[in-house]
Parts: sequence; structure tokens; C-alpha cells
Amino acid sequence: MPILTFKVSAAEAREIRAKARAARAASVSAYLRKQALGELPKKTKIVRRIHPISGLPYNAASGPVVTDDQIRAALADFP
Repeated sequence: MPILTFKVSAAEAREIRAKARAARAASVSAYLRKQALGELPKKTKIVRRIHPISGLPYNAASGPVVTDDQIRAALADFP
């Protein structure tokens, strides 16, 4: 993971730390990241399951991407 560094005066450092505390940020880095990039997308939970028809793994947390009927139709011509 790349690391970014920059210099600030002692007064600026105090102000940044105070603002990070006031925002209840997890860290100064998290506070600065949010200020620079805005809200970051939340991490998606992954629940791995094996589909009973296709045998392929899928993320059950997001629901099936295709229906069982679509999988059956796709596999109908398979030797």
C-alpha cells in the first residue's frame, strides 16, 4: 500500500488532530482520507456458497446474480 507524507507546522498539526478528534475519526489518517476523498464505499460482506445446480461458488450476501432457471437453461445443451 502506498504511503503519502507531507509536512505541516506544529500549529497545523494540532489543528488537524483536534479536527480529527472532533469528527470522531478512527485516526488522523482516516480523517484526512475522508477529507480528501469523501465518503469511502463500505466494504461488502462476502458469504461464499456453492450453487447446488452449477457447483460454482457465488457471494450469497448479494443474492444470486442469475436464477436457477437461467442456469438450467444454460446447462441444458452441455454434454
